[in-house]
Amino acid sequence: MEIRRLKSLLKKNKHYITKPRLRLFAVLQKHPALTVNQLILLVPKHDQATVYRNIALFEELGVINRLRLGWLTKIELSDIFQHHHHHFTCINCGKVITLPDQPAIEKNIKSMVDKQGFKAMDHQLEIRGYCPRCKELKRTKSLQSEPVSS
Repeated sequence: MEIRRLKSLLKKNKHYITKPRLRLFAVLQKHPALTVNQLILLVPKHDQATVYRNIALFEELGVINRLRLGWLTKIELSDIFQHHHHHFTCINCGKVITLPDQPAIEKNIKSMVDKQGFKAMDHQLEIRGYCPRCKELKRTKSLQSEPVSS
């Protein structure tokens, strides 16, 4: 279904449907959020320039969103191709976890936008902190560094 939507979007905007574009899209469907370097490694048959050009095209057409996670940027399919969602991001390991649906959050965001008379086109919500694994590692490390009392 999504592949048909991509092909239609490319045709409508007078772009060719190419194997590199379809492969890149397939990789993005399988992975929740990737850095450009991770994406390049996952499509080894394509040179970097091809990947970068197609990322730029996908962004222009609204196929992907860039998630700005502090100094890091990751790419994921836009709401056109997947369910709208928000993220937890680990500030230690960079892991991105999709938040479960929270209709109350969406309702509050819409209410705030309406009160300001703003026309929202999209939004991202990211909660930064430590994933369970890094939280435990941090806790264990701090326990080990505590001075031993005599």
